[in-house]
Amino acid sequence: MITLLNNKKIVILIVFVLCAGCFHEKASTLPAANQTNKPDRQTSGLSVIPGVNIQVHDENAHKQSVATKAITFVDEMQGYGIKSDNGKASLMQTNDGGMTWKAQSGIATSPAQNRLSFLDAQTGWLLTNESKDRGSELSLTADGGQTWEVIAKDLPVLGEAKEIVFFRFFDRQNGLIAIRNGKDLVLLRTQDGGITWLASNRIALPSEGVVTFLSSLEGWFIGSSSFPSPSEKNKAVVTFYHMTDGESWEEAGKMSTPLLPTALSFVDAGLGFVLLQLNQTNLAQEQVRQLLRTSDGGKTWSQHAFPAAFQPVDKSLQVSFLTSNSGWLWDARNVWKTQDGGLNWQLLTP
Repeated sequence: MITLLNNKKIVILIVFVLCAGCFHEKASTLPAANQTNKPDRQTSGLSVIPGVNIQVHDENAHKQSVATKAITFVDEMQGYGIKSDNGKASLMQTNDGGMTWKAQSGIATSPAQNRLSFLDAQTGWLLTNESKDRGSELSLTADGGQTWEVIAKDLPVLGEAKEIVFFRFFDRQNGLIAIRNGKDLVLLRTQDGGITWLASNRIALPSEGVVTFLSSLEGWFIGSSSFPSPSEKNKAVVTFYHMTDGESWEEAGKMSTPLLPTALSFVDAGLGFVLLQLNQTNLAQEQVRQLLRTSDGGKTWSQHAFPAAFQPVDKSLQVSFLTSNSGWLWDARNVWKTQDGGLNWQLLTP
């Protein structure tokens, strides 16, 4: 009896070992759950999803007394901008989200390259780069623009700058200036609130386009290598580039479109908006203006067309978003606001 029981145990043990071996062999042939063939973002095209059309309300606007340059908002209501009039540039302030603007008496400059960055309702910086003779100046306000103090002069590289394409302070100490010189970009960085600045090496720009930064190291560049004629519109491509090291661009994808990137705004690392406009204005049947939106850091974009009746006064149309819902559009005359992520825009009138 004991021998019989022992034999049964041996048989059971052998069967168990054989089954375990079969299971192991079968399991080893299955692909791992995470080993899916995902497209490489560096070489593949972007995922662009058609979205609902945009509605613009009261788009046939008359000229208003608003700030039309360097507009920046620190919250839903408080914002600053620069208005050029009669050869002078004045600092403007709004306390109602952009409906009405009033001039600040603290500073007035010539209508040269002026850039604003406000960290909150009180703390802001004004960068001016008027001419090679006068040089550049950086001024700081701690009382909402009532008074200003010059904290830096003759910033490096600015004397030869072709265009200041980006200016922002990310906190009280760290700021960034991006300067375009031909086909190169130079980045100026400060870590002491703007008193001293260090220039980067020249960074090649892949093409003509628009740029923005989320920090001193991370940014986006969206460019088009050519300005297509109507007969070549199907060949036009817009390319997206991402920077994470503060030194070089990596291609993040391409999309086929005859539209050109003219403005770019990222709220954070995931949420971004791109304004595209048609270079040729004689094609009345075609969409001439679109807004792209991403919420996953540029992997997927939704595409939203503006109505044909929306005709800004010129190609100076800019866009800026403060949150996922709140954003502003402005041209040389007017300001529009959205509160639903860019799907509906309302002209701001006093």
